[in-house]
Amino acid sequence: MRESIFKGPALVAYLVKRMSETYPDKQVGKTVIQKLLFLLTRAGVVDFDYAMYHYGPYSAQAFSELNFAEDIGAVEIVWVPNEGYFITPGDNSLEQLIDEKGKAEIHKIVEKYGAFSAVELSIITTALFVRDAFGVGSDEELVQVVASLKTQYSMNRIAHILKDSGVVP
Repeated sequence: MRESIFKGPALVAYLVKRMSETYPDKQVGKTVIQKLLFLLTRAGVVDFDYAMYHYGPYSAQAFSELNFAEDIGAVEIVWVPNEGYFITPGDNSLEQLIDEKGKAEIHKIVEKYGAFSAVELSIITTALFVRDAFGVGSDEELVQVVASLKTQYSMNRIAHILKDSGVVP
């Protein structure tokens, strides 16, 4: 059976819906969605290609699916000057296109990572990307590599975020 072209936007919309239900006061912007979709890619829910950019792993496919979701009314994206993007659920959820396994994985990712800020998610996903792509062995080495990529943050802050997220013990 052929997969619907609306599956990607449906997953994005469901992710945004879960975030807004679980963390109603949290600003969900494009960086947060990119990073959560990276985590869903690692979990096998979606299959987006990611490359390392300034704010961590980035996927043009994920960006495209987010824009498509907005175009079809599955999410609303509003830019607020000096505050950033605010992404909220739209009227067209397409939830029926997501299987129970996908929904369960989205719930799990939102529960584990949804409370982290965009900056924290950037650090977490950078560490996971580096570990996956380059096989960085020790936790100490991983913190050092992330610190070399994220020079605006102290090694102590990076280590603390990675510990809080469970990326390192």
